[in-house]
Formats: sequence, C-alpha cells, structure tokens
Amino acid sequence: MTGFQSLPSHSRRHVAIALDVLAIALAALAVGIGYYGGFILEVQDLRLSFRTPSRTLQWLVLVAGTRVWLDRRTGPFGIRRALGRQPILRSDADPFHLEATPGMARRAALASLGIAGALVVLLHDQLLQPYSVPDLGDPLFSIWRIGWVLHQLEVDPAHLFDANIFYPERLTLTFSDPMILPALTAAPMLAAGAHPVLAYNALLIAGFWLSGVATYLLVERLTSSPRAAFISGLIYACYSFRFEHYSHLELQMTHWMPLGLLALHLFISTGRWPYAIALALAGVAQLYSSMYFAVFFAVYVTAVGAGLLIVHRPPVRRLVMPTVAAAVVAALLAVPIVRSFVAAQPVKGERGDFEVRFYSATPLDYLRPNTRSAVWSGRLSSARPERALFPGLAPLVLTATGLVPPVGGIRLAYAVGLLISLDGSFGLNGAFYPLLRSWFVPFRGIRVPARFGVLVGLTLAILAGFGVLRVLRRCQSRWGGRAVLAAVTVAVVIDAWPALSLEPVWKEPPSIYQTLKDRSDVVLAEFPVAPDESSNLPFMYFSLWHWTPMVNGYSGFIPDSYGRVAPDLVEFPRADSVARLRSRGVTHVTVNCGLWAATCEEAASRIRASGKLRLVSETRWQGRPVQLYELMRE
Repeated sequence: MTGFQSLPSHSRRHVAIALDVLAIALAALAVGIGYYGGFILEVQDLRLSFRTPSRTLQWLVLVAGTRVWLDRRTGPFGIRRALGRQPILRSDADPFHLEATPGMARRAALASLGIAGALVVLLHDQLLQPYSVPDLGDPLFSIWRIGWVLHQLEVDPAHLFDANIFYPERLTLTFSDPMILPALTAAPMLAAGAHPVLAYNALLIAGFWLSGVATYLLVERLTSSPRAAFISGLIYACYSFRFEHYSHLELQMTHWMPLGLLALHLFISTGRWPYAIALALAGVAQLYSSMYFAVFFAVYVTAVGAGLLIVHRPPVRRLVMPTVAAAVVAALLAVPIVRSFVAAQPVKGERGDFEVRFYSATPLDYLRPNTRSAVWSGRLSSARPERALFPGLAPLVLTATGLVPPVGGIRLAYAVGLLISLDGSFGLNGAFYPLLRSWFVPFRGIRVPARFGVLVGLTLAILAGFGVLRVLRRCQSRWGGRAVLAAVTVAVVIDAWPALSLEPVWKEPPSIYQTLKDRSDVVLAEFPVAPDESSNLPFMYFSLWHWTPMVNGYSGFIPDSYGRVAPDLVEFPRADSVARLRSRGVTHVTVNCGLWAATCEEAASRIRASGKLRLVSETRWQGRPVQLYELMRE
C-alpha cells in the first residue's frame, strides 16, 4: 500500500480505472457464463475454460476489493474526479481539422499500404486461390449482375434493368441490388481480358481496402493523428460484418459512407457548396453500389449531422442553399435507378412483417460471432443467418476508451449515431425502425434490418480512433507510442482473423452455349433445377457467355410467375411439362449431367425417346454429358 501511495496521482488514477474496466469485464463474463452454461476459449496453444460463474465472481470480488483498498478518492472510471475538475463534455476536446496538413498525402499513402499489408495477411487464402469463391451461391449471382450491367450498357442501355432471367418478366435486375457502380469499376479489368471470377475477387478485396482507406481519411481529420486514423481504418477494413457477408459483394461496398461523413464535416464547418455536392455524390455513389446501405446511410448521416449542428452551431442560413442544391443534384442522379424500382414495385410488393422480424437483430445477436471467425466462432453464442453481429473485442475496448469523459462534441455526435445504427439493426424489435417503415417507402422493401450493423461497425471504428489517440497521448516516449501502435495493430488483426473455406468456379461453361450466342429467337429452360431457386445460379453464370433469355432465375425477390413454372422445371421431363414450357415461350432446353444426380443419363434417354425434343448439340463437361434440345412444334 505504501508503495502504491507513493506513485503520482495520475498513475494511481490509471490503475484504479484499469481495475474498474477489469471488474466490468468480469461481471459481463459471469453473466455470459451463467446464460450460456460456460464455454471454452482456445487461441493457438492457450486453452481457457469458463464452466461456472462462481470462480469468475470470486475474481470480481477480489478485484473490486483491491480497487477500493488501493484508491477510494478516484470515482468509477475516473468520472467523479473528472466532474470535480472539468465538465464531461468539453467543446474544445474534438476540434475538427479543416485544413490539410503538410505531408497528408504521403501519410495517407503509407496508411493505405499498411492496411493493404494487413489484408494480405488476413485474406491470403483468397489471394492464393483467385478463381475460388466462398460458395457457389451469391458470388455467382454477383458475377452475373456485373456481367449483365456491362453487357447491357454496351448493347441496349435503355433496357438495362430488363435482365435475362425469369422470362418473360421485365425489370428483373431490380429484384435485387443492381450494383451498377461496382460493375463499371470492373469494366477495365474485363475489357483487358480478365476472367469474370478474377474481376469479382478484385472488387471484393478492393471493397475491404477502400473502406479502410476512406475511414483513415475521415479519422485523421477528426483526430489529427495518423496513427489513430490507421487503427480506425484497419478496424473498418477487417470488421467482422465483412466476413459474415463474405459472399455478398455489394455489402463490401462501404467506402462511400466515410467519404460522405468527411464531406459532411467539411460542409458544416465551412458552408461551402462543393462539400455539400460532395456529400450528395457520395450518397448517390452508395446508392449505385449498395442500395441497402444508401437507405441506412441517409438516416445515419441525418442523425450525425443534426448532432454536429447542435454542437458547432454554424450559421444555418449559409447552409440552406447548398443543402437544397445538393439535394437536387442527388435526386436527379438517382432518377434512373429509382424510376425502375418504382416501376417494379407492383410486381414485388412489400416485405412481410414475419420476414422482416426474422432478420431484425436483438441485443443478444451482438454476442454472436460470425462462423468465419477463427478466434470467436463457437466460443460465444451460436450464429444466426444475417444476425452474427459480434464486432470483436478490440473495437469494443478501444471505443469504450474513447468515450471515457471528458469528450467533445464530435464524439457525442457519433455516440448518437452509434445508438441510431444499433437501434436500426434491431429492426421491428427496435424503437424507431417501425416508424421509418411506416413513413418511408424504401424501408418497406428492406428484408434485413440487421444490416444496419455495418454502420455500427463504422461508428465503432471512428470512436476507436479517439480511444487510440487517448492511449497514445499517455505514452511518454516515441518508442512507447510505436510499441502501443504495434500491439493494437496485432490485436485488431488477430481479433478479425478469418477461417475461409473456398470453392473453385468453373472457368468455362459447356460448349453447347456457343450455338446460342447472338440469337434473338431463343428462350431457354435449363436443368437440373431443385425447389431451391439457388440451383439456377450456375445457369445464370453460364449466361455470361451467351445472354440468352431464360425462364430460370434467382434473386432477392422471386416473382410469382416463376412459382408457376417451377414445378415444370423441377419435375422435367414429366409428360406435360414440355407442353407447359412451350406455352411459356421456351424454345430450347439444356440438360447438364455435370450438375445433376446419377439419374441424369436415364432422364436424357427419356427425353430423346419422347419425340417432343430434338437434340441440337451434345458435349461432355465435368466428365458428364450435356445436351441442348429444341422443343418440337406440335
């Protein structure tokens, strides 16, 4: 005790706060053990067993007793002491750095390289298998969307949204996110001869990296600390949400949101028109990259912007006209995609309450790690579809550090943004999302409110930067700061470490499609088809080589017309299925035994013997026969 009391007062306070944090962590651990019945944590060769809460509670009592015995003058987390000397909120604690400082471009380049290096380590399996994807589901769908957008913009842009699936439905590209801007980004790669799978994976990894770089640019202005900004960028680049949605390319396109926030800060600080227009362009770019996030970001940026207005109190009059001009620009640029989605609305309708509630998060879901987490999967609560939202330990600890008082207005505004995005992810289980769904039409078409979690992650990354800044300011030497930065970097990377399982994609389709290329008189029905519509995805991928209309299809929305034709596809070659397909406008049928069960050859024999189909082309693919038939006219 004597030795402890001889320490400087600020050192005693730091020890007391550390013990407070440890006590809270032990309390949370005890609750988790009691709720889940215990769990085992294994990291490399280290194995920690937590089976009953009693031992944890004993440690909690010991830590709390030690804390009180060592320092009674410091209040919990130092808040009481802070209140006695300075307010919790300090207007000068978070000054926004309006002007670019010398060397900012060089620092941004170095940070970009550092984030890229970390992603090379985390995604090395993907980089070593560039023709592989996590599964043969949504990745094939994204490859098809990219290919269709580029194909149609070249040959018939007026009918961009009339994709070649679910014939004869129109506007079928609007049945899911069209990803127009990512497709345009891939155009140079595909024009240079890159394989579609290579272009897809390049976009996937670029989404991780660009999101980290954009967050770095934002947080460096907020903190004036390149090191703190680097950690923020790294956290968002490898945030757990990305691995939960590793198969969803459009959900990696998140770099426009931090850039939009940077434009928001610059606009509120200066009132200048270019920054208002930049914010509008960032929102539109997000709309053309990922419509889900554009809708969510509109709510988020409004909440954060309102908080910044209250804190900084700029002259509102100078903001009005630029805001109106920016809104007009955004509306005009959004017209093509909005008009198409509005036209498709009578076919699509609104999402039902049961479906939306199923994909609405609960507080417990933020303790569910994604199944690709090498560190946390299986050690906390089991994952649920779209609702594995555990952000990792490092973002939580650094955010908590950044929010310890005193804080400034910027942190307070982002704390409000954190609450808004957290409640938004709760969907119909939350407070304000039901109101948004009642008042705003775009929210009625959203199936997964839990995806609001991407903005929870962005906010945690931003606030974590303030936490890193606070820690770095306590370092007394340059080498101490470097050691802390290295340790935090390693902790973030380990926290996010993924266990990726990849599947190779076919580099070429069966050669039978060569006879269909550039023909406008063909409508395809392709087999085999299972009751699950995702069995159509290989055929959509193959259509990159011919773009023939097909009755098959897969998307975020399945039209009723497909439900009527699906039994004929699943049960083909049933006796009356050929006539029913012909009535739907089908002219040709493919049978791919490389995708079918062992009975495929038997089915092909029945097709030939039926006399209702004429064999046009036959080949072997994946070691199995593949045929193209023409439906005979009656």
